Amino acid sequence: MPKRFTIGPLGEHDDHWLTVWAALIGKNKTNLATALIGLRVREKKEMLQDMLEYSAQLRGMTPESLFNALLSNPHYLEQHPAPTGDEREDATGSI
Repeated sequence: MPKRFTIGPLGEHDDHWLTVWAALIGKNKTNLATALIGLRVREKKEMLQDMLEYSAQLRGMTPESLFNALLSNPHYLEQHPAPTGDEREDATGSI
C-alpha cells in the first residue's frame, strides 16, 4: 500500500470550496482530495513519461531504471545531474 503523506494547508478560499464540493457529492474532504490528486497524476502521466524518457536518455539509463531509482530516492536527479554538453561529448568521444 502506498505511504501516506502530508500536504500543506489549503488557502481559505480553496478550503471552503473543497468543503462545499465534498458536501455536494456526499464525500469527506480527505477522500475528495485523494481522488483529485489521483486524477491529476493520471492527466499528467503522458507528459511525465516523456520527461522520464528524456531524463533517462541524458543519463544513459533506461526509463525503467530511472523510474525505479526515483521511487527509491526522490533526490536521485539532484544527486546525479545530467552531464553538460562538454561532458556528453567527452563521454561519447565526439568533438
